[in-house]
Amino acid sequence: MGLRVKGDKMLYELYAENFALMAELRLNLGEGMNALTGETGAGKSLLIDAVSLLIGGRGSDAYIRSGCEKCLIEGIFMPPYPKEAAELLRALDLDPEDSLILSRELVRGGRSLARVNGRAVNLTRLRDLSRLLINIHGQHEHMLILEDARQLLLLDSFEPAIEHLLEDVAIAYQAMLGAESRVDDFLQNQELRSERIGELTYIVDELEKADLRPGEDDELTVESQRLAHGERLYQLATDGLGNMNSGGAALDSLNAALACIKSIVALDAQAEDLCRRQENIFYEAEDWAQELSAYRDRINLDLNHQNAVEGRLAALGKLKKKYRATIDGMINILTEARQELAALEELSFSADSLFQAREQAQASYAAAASKLSDARIAAAERLGAAITRELQLLLMPAALFRIDLVANSPSGKGNEHALFMIRSNIGEPFQPVAKIASGGELSRIMLGIKVILSKLDSVPTLIFDEVDSGLSGKALVAVAQRIAMVGESAQVLVVSHNAVMAAAAARQVLIQKREADGRTVVAAHQLGYEERVEELARMIAGNQAGEITRRQARDMLEKMSQPGLF
Repeated sequence: MGLRVKGDKMLYELYAENFALMAELRLNLGEGMNALTGETGAGKSLLIDAVSLLIGGRGSDAYIRSGCEKCLIEGIFMPPYPKEAAELLRALDLDPEDSLILSRELVRGGRSLARVNGRAVNLTRLRDLSRLLINIHGQHEHMLILEDARQLLLLDSFEPAIEHLLEDVAIAYQAMLGAESRVDDFLQNQELRSERIGELTYIVDELEKADLRPGEDDELTVESQRLAHGERLYQLATDGLGNMNSGGAALDSLNAALACIKSIVALDAQAEDLCRRQENIFYEAEDWAQELSAYRDRINLDLNHQNAVEGRLAALGKLKKKYRATIDGMINILTEARQELAALEELSFSADSLFQAREQAQASYAAAASKLSDARIAAAERLGAAITRELQLLLMPAALFRIDLVANSPSGKGNEHALFMIRSNIGEPFQPVAKIASGGELSRIMLGIKVILSKLDSVPTLIFDEVDSGLSGKALVAVAQRIAMVGESAQVLVVSHNAVMAAAAARQVLIQKREADGRTVVAAHQLGYEERVEELARMIAGNQAGEITRRQARDMLEKMSQPGLF
């Protein structure tokens, strides 16, 4: 099991080794709002660079401390993690209920190594995972909230009822894809299917007309041979009958002999056996003669019949050669062809049901997507109004925020995507938030969005870099209080030079340079209460801080912990 601490999801510790001026820096962080302060050039921006590198930013040899061959950045994260991050961890066979260590190592020469809990992963995998854990807001990239897909997700999260509508849309979309796929398959194979139906129809017609019988070719071969010797067979049968009935009169002689033996039996009973034998001989000869006569009568001397037999044999021979099969084999081919033809014809008959099923699936999806769109329109109006009010509290009185739903091709998430739009000043057109040019203005807009969506956005750690740049007075207080409010539902790290912002934080970390072994290093130190008073006094009055400034710092700490009093 991994390391566990009391607390909620957050970046628990950041470690940097041989990263620029950080020989070895270990920064422990807590829940809520953490302020990172220090004099200009103390190394606060290096911490942001270190985090950027950790979450997949571009590396450079310039980051590696002089005289070293490599540098290392590690971050320890505490669960629970966002759902998407937990799924990625399971894909890596990691327990999403354990602590998580992400690390990034740069080696001179442009090489880079990324690891998740000590296991090497490619940079893309590290980036996909870490961007779900940390979101940097400021003058840099990594603004996950500016991505179109994320904006739609945040809008959907704003209205709980949308979750069920999304499930309905996803189910309807998959059903529609299945119905469309079946129709597409039918249409794509229609030509081949028609050709096959034609082939099978021809085979069935040809073999049915052939009227094949098992063993017919063997029978016809025997008959053909008999017909070829018909005249000779007829003459021999005639001669056999002649020899039996004429000349020697074999039957008459046998009959006369039978009469004699019967007379003997009348006088001597012992000759009865001879009589029976003679009777058998006579009757057998008589039957033989009758059968021979019948055989002769069956001999067909019709030339047309002989030609028909030869023609039938020739036709069967062509079929056997064509189908490369015996008669029994062709009968099997006919049976299989009939079955396949019936199946294909049945499929053709069912085409109407396929098209009808597609239309029904498309209609079901359209209905589900329409309900989802209606819910999104209502949610977009409420969310836009809420963020507009928040921007006005951040002293952007002319700002208007809205969410446009832009038509998109059908998907499992509906027929539109969300686009966050802002009008900063009266008379200016609305434009996408992602295209705001002013870093300070963008930071306040992002902060306003974050205050509303902080409980919905699943990214657990938010970093605001110089978000108070150019602000003073009430605007500065408002921004500081709003960031502290975000810290109630997410871990917040704020890099600031301003005492008001630092006083609003739950804890304050001092970043400073110092000398160690003859070299300059950057160090981090979490301040206690009195140390915070001294640091805030320095931030207010610089080196001229005195007791009055310290009292002002204490008062600021007290009042910023109660936002309504400042």
